Amino acid sequence: MPLEVNKHVQQIRGYQPFDVGTSEMVYELQGDGTQPQFRVVTLDYLLAAIEQPTLKTLVLTGDAGHGKTSLCASLLAMLRVKDGDETTPQDVDRRAVFRELSAAGGDANRPIGRTRNGRPLYVLRDLSELSPQAGAQKLVELLDPPDEGLAIICANEGQLRKCVAEDDNLDKGGGTGRAKILVETLTAGIVRGQVSDPDGTVAVINLNYQSVAADNPNGGLISWVLKQWTTTQWGRWKPCETCDAQKVCPILANRNELNDPTRGPQRRAAIRDVFAAAERTGAVVTTRQAFSVTSYMITGGLSCENVHTRYQWSRSSRSWQAPHLYHQALFGDRLSQQQRHQVPAFFALRKLDPGRVSRRQVDDQLDPDTVGDFPPTDASSYLQKVRTNRDAQKQAEQLRGLYTFLRRADFFNSDDNKDRFARMGMHAGDDFVSAQDRNRDLADTRVRDSFLKGLEAVQGIHRAGSNPDFLVLDPAFFTHRARAAVISRRVASKGVEVVDQVTQWQKEGRTGVLLEMRNAVEWLNRAIYIRIPTVGPGEGTISVEADLLRFELLTRWAAGLRSEVQHEAEIRGLSGSLAELADSSSKDDEIQVLVGNVMRKLMIDVGDKIRSVRA
Repeated sequence: MPLEVNKHVQQIRGYQPFDVGTSEMVYELQGDGTQPQFRVVTLDYLLAAIEQPTLKTLVLTGDAGHGKTSLCASLLAMLRVKDGDETTPQDVDRRAVFRELSAAGGDANRPIGRTRNGRPLYVLRDLSELSPQAGAQKLVELLDPPDEGLAIICANEGQLRKCVAEDDNLDKGGGTGRAKILVETLTAGIVRGQVSDPDGTVAVINLNYQSVAADNPNGGLISWVLKQWTTTQWGRWKPCETCDAQKVCPILANRNELNDPTRGPQRRAAIRDVFAAAERTGAVVTTRQAFSVTSYMITGGLSCENVHTRYQWSRSSRSWQAPHLYHQALFGDRLSQQQRHQVPAFFALRKLDPGRVSRRQVDDQLDPDTVGDFPPTDASSYLQKVRTNRDAQKQAEQLRGLYTFLRRADFFNSDDNKDRFARMGMHAGDDFVSAQDRNRDLADTRVRDSFLKGLEAVQGIHRAGSNPDFLVLDPAFFTHRARAAVISRRVASKGVEVVDQVTQWQKEGRTGVLLEMRNAVEWLNRAIYIRIPTVGPGEGTISVEADLLRFELLTRWAAGLRSEVQHEAEIRGLSGSLAELADSSSKDDEIQVLVGNVMRKLMIDVGDKIRSVRA
């Protein structure tokens, strides 16, 4: 059989930014304009939003790589399909649409299309192409487009804020102050989950809330990409069946593992869970990064030519493939630090590497003899006799690499879904997800109590057992804790609740306003909030936000672990939130003090004598 080059593999590799030949990284450069695209819910939201008669300006914002240009091109393609036409949106050449968008300059100086209601549609392809001064002027113009039209603006959040600040600088004499409505709407989306302003004339969709591992039945972009790239549809992998190197090819092995009828679905689900956990730790994984990581994972960073070269060196060797298997490549071990900076998602994924987490119940069941066709190392190399310190170090390194390989492989082969967070080093992960379940048993206060105990630990309070109240120290004692500290307030745990992000937005939002953000993006709850009542009746609550990483820290601090230097920034941020709970209005002659872990009362008696009693 000859050595075959699979064009599908070449196309997948085009999404990796590590080679000069990168072509698929950006939507408008994709080699196949007719290839199916993942239809994000944002596209459907845009199609409905642009038909609202009051809407004049719609902004797509977020980090570079979320697919703002792709959304605009897909929207234009959808608008070209009229009701009753035999053509479908897939029949429209998206590359041709983008070329037309580029020919129009993408500067919104003339309409690029029309809505179904006949309104002219203006598109500003990238606000970053303009200087802050020119961008500020363009934003003001597009707040009221010509001919009662509608403007769509694609803007990175940083550039959007710069341009708005430039327009808001009235001291220079050139600002109007009108563009600040865009940032105000963006802020409302962060605080209350709203997309549009009260009048409905401006909408800002923050694509940093877009998830690549959305919490819906189809699993989001990651699940879709894995299915598209590993299935036998359209005979994409047929050339590999006639390739002479197929039995030693890690690329084909990855495809077969992920497309296996029996275990493939659970492996793909585990990959999606790793991406979801990464997003829940606070990382923003853009569409572009998701494509890059998935591409690198399936190909192992190799091309068909790379495999052919290795095959020609040694046709039967099975010792070089292990680092290129999907469960190893996902964590980017072979990438340099500079290459990882090109795809920051690798940093977030490596923090959740199951290969670095030692668990007795897992390690005791690992067997080097069942690793599959491509073992990580020759057994004789790590079972040889140790004679020198160098031999011991070498053997330890080999064993560490072996167990890293085995743990990763077992993680994706395991059908125990409940153990995945713990294997990624996030022991509080299951509690974090359970707190987002609106149908959970409200009598189960385990998550709430752990959250409160962690917040007490932030202040230096470590009380044994389960307590019915939450202590807030005087802010003066947060960072300089002596043996005794003044308690500013005691909060009954009964009035404290833990909610998910959507519920938090509902409680903070305007009455009667729908939560638009959840419907405008591929949604995944990434944070939970603990809501603690403030001092006095009807004075509202203080909400403390925690993503998965912060909640893990709080849970560990509640158990007694602490690292003030390493997590100084987290402690400072939490202390600032807790300071708002302090009660500075008390005029009682009684002061509660925590001495060690013992509560005492200090009372002022006649003659200004201070008496101390146990509380």
